[in-house]
Amino acid sequence: MALGLWDFLLICVVCVLTALLVLPVLWRQLDKRSSGQGDAGALRLANGRVVECDASLQLQLDGDGWTGDLRDLRPYFSFRFSGLPVTFPVYHADGSWSFQPHSPSDPAVLLVVRKGGVLSIVLDDPGSTQTMTDHVTAFRAYVHRMAKWISDATPHPNWMLDPDGKVIWSNLAYKALKRHAAEPAAEDLPVLRCGQEDAPYTERHQNRVRFRTRDDLPDRWYDVTVSPRRGLTLYLATDVTAVVKAEKAQRSFVQTLTKTFAQLSTGLAIFDRNRRLALFNPALIDLTSLSPEFLSARPDHQSFFDKLRDEMIMPEPRNYSNWRDQIMDLISRAESGQYEETWNLAQGKTYRVTGRPHPNGAVAFLFEDISAEVTLTRRFREQLDIAQAVMESLDDAIAVFSPQGVLSYTNPAYQDLWGISGGATQLDQKVADVSSHWQKVCGPDPTWGDFRDFVVGFGDRCEWDARVRMSDGRRMDCRFKPLQGGATLATFRILQTRAQLQEISSYS
Repeated sequence: MALGLWDFLLICVVCVLTALLVLPVLWRQLDKRSSGQGDAGALRLANGRVVECDASLQLQLDGDGWTGDLRDLRPYFSFRFSGLPVTFPVYHADGSWSFQPHSPSDPAVLLVVRKGGVLSIVLDDPGSTQTMTDHVTAFRAYVHRMAKWISDATPHPNWMLDPDGKVIWSNLAYKALKRHAAEPAAEDLPVLRCGQEDAPYTERHQNRVRFRTRDDLPDRWYDVTVSPRRGLTLYLATDVTAVVKAEKAQRSFVQTLTKTFAQLSTGLAIFDRNRRLALFNPALIDLTSLSPEFLSARPDHQSFFDKLRDEMIMPEPRNYSNWRDQIMDLISRAESGQYEETWNLAQGKTYRVTGRPHPNGAVAFLFEDISAEVTLTRRFREQLDIAQAVMESLDDAIAVFSPQGVLSYTNPAYQDLWGISGGATQLDQKVADVSSHWQKVCGPDPTWGDFRDFVVGFGDRCEWDARVRMSDGRRMDCRFKPLQGGATLATFRILQTRAQLQEISSYS
């Protein structure tokens, strides 16, 4: 794109104005150098190495531990001059850049010049004969104001003691704390004293101190960090009253849980995230016969279950070499809440063991003695088996209907009477379907309709009898009886004919 006459003139004007701004600065520098006032250039670097630096600035940089990173120079000038880029003063191209101060009344100008491998940071202040010394003094005053602002704005009490233990500095939070002290302290003595009887622990130069307030205010607790340096000691206090209250509430809650667990008949064993026994109750001792000394030593889960195996409190594994793998599988299943097994022990006892996940990665195991429950269940099953054997041995046909009118049980005599083979016996049939089959075998009779109403009736029911004739001419007595819970029992008996009775009496 070709430049026009006006573009060329505009470029010339900009160059002239830039020269007019820079030349006075350089002229004043030459005047100062010729007059012996020193070079206004604060810093000059060649290929990244400092070759010239004002003594006051060098002293400040050394005191702050400057590592030579040019980007760390920005805070020393940004507090006074605006527009400094984040990468200040790293520039990759030759040129000069000037920066104006924040305050309109400040006549100083900051000039950064790069030429080849040489970088110069020039500070020019027409109103000062010691440009950099005054600048460093202003920087230190600025830092002091910022430090005071930060210390007074923080809600945490801070104070400093001299080698004699006297307070030589404190922030506003400390002064406010001192006004609420129960016993007024001398002006030069700390209101929070570390290392007293109310400092229960000391870790990493930190003490927990109780601050006693006036009668109308509750006492407070502070964690005080101690930082000694060059004969002075800095104290930084953090209010941990809420933490202390929470810890006290937690201890009270744990004590309540411990008392509750102590009353349980179920054995409880909780392993922490490191799989060491963290909590157990007396019932665990009674159920496992493990000594309190062993449990109080906080064994890991492997030692705990190994001890159970030694005491024959868990089933003996067939292959002991796989025992460790089984324990790890048990723990992993408990972590997901899927472990629940019944242990049949050699002493005739039966334990139900349940594993459940616990907060913070812990695992809880519950041990329940269900020996009585298992024995009762076994006896109940035996009684059911006996009752079923008795009903199956009866000559009378028996059918039981549920409260919903569904066939739930029949004996072999019922199947023979109604011509139902064992394979074709279908329970869970409705009373209407079952009575329809009876009607086909016996013929129409009002008894079947009455029976259907009797089975599904909701009112008071009484036992009743009926006699029906079957299609082959035999007579049959029926008895219908209500059972507990709304069920219904139906029994059927074939009447003996006179010829059959005579035959029976002749044998007798």
